[in-house]
Amino acid sequence: MSKLRDRINQNRNKLDIGLDHSAEHGRQRTVNLDGSYNIKRITGDALDFDLYHWLITTSWKHYWIVVFLFYGIVNVIFAFVYYAIGTNSIGGIIPGDALHNFLQCFFFSNETFTTVGYGGLHPTGIATSFVASLEAFLGLMSFALATGTLYGRFSKPKPKIKFSTNAVIAPFGEATAFQFVIANQRSSNIMELETIVNFSWVDKSAGDAGGYRRFKQLNLELSKIAMFPTSWTINHVIDEESPMYGMSPEDFIKKEVEAFITLKGFDETYSQTVYIRMSYTAKDLIYGAKFQRAFYVGEDGQLIMDLRKVGSYDLVPMPTAVHVEIEKHLEAIAESEI
Repeated sequence: MSKLRDRINQNRNKLDIGLDHSAEHGRQRTVNLDGSYNIKRITGDALDFDLYHWLITTSWKHYWIVVFLFYGIVNVIFAFVYYAIGTNSIGGIIPGDALHNFLQCFFFSNETFTTVGYGGLHPTGIATSFVASLEAFLGLMSFALATGTLYGRFSKPKPKIKFSTNAVIAPFGEATAFQFVIANQRSSNIMELETIVNFSWVDKSAGDAGGYRRFKQLNLELSKIAMFPTSWTINHVIDEESPMYGMSPEDFIKKEVEAFITLKGFDETYSQTVYIRMSYTAKDLIYGAKFQRAFYVGEDGQLIMDLRKVGSYDLVPMPTAVHVEIEKHLEAIAESEI
């Protein structure tokens, strides 16, 4: 009971990212590159599908495919119904072969579904008029739904932040640092941008045979910036308090590390607070590299931000323990001579 109380006290007032501590071998990354969670949900419901939510969140390609398929299939179905009732119940149809008559029924269905009603074709029978009234009602409701989902997709704030493809372990003074770069791909202004980086690794000395997955929020050199006009290199110094301290490149892979990044800022375009997620795994980590600067001053004196260079890096030698000790010794000698 005392161990449980100690654990609760240790976690109190700390940020919990909401993930479990299981350490199954071969576990995939938790956050995909597009910011979505790599989690499969099983609800047990007979129909586990929310059409409106899917239309709001799916890609534009899938959205338009579904809209056009629905429009085409509905009109084909009603065209068959009108054709089965008889083309003589639709005024204005010019008799012809079967395909010609069906196509005219299809175009009449389009006019009814969209409530355009050019006047060239019109229902003359009771059955055709009843079906046409149902189709007109369905068309009005369908277009209302399509308009709502289309507006929802456009009105939903979607910041476009570019993350460096890789995170790096770079030399930083006498130590090393874990770094990655972000940049705003749009001309919109994001203010008061802040970041939280949580580091996850498998501690095989604790828990069951598979180990225990631990989480720790990293201390950042800067966790918040007032403006975000160019790029931002987010930097965590790997010192004695860092969970990365003493890790070799092989350790990052063995311990199945993953760094979870959460960004929060105010987007002036949407006048809303936006959130962005991303993660880096051991496979995304470059040991011994330094990011290139992605912005420069042009010939006319204007600052130029080259988004193509965001994440570009150069390989650099890492400081060895002997090299660090020599530098400390030389600094101590220099201070004693002053």
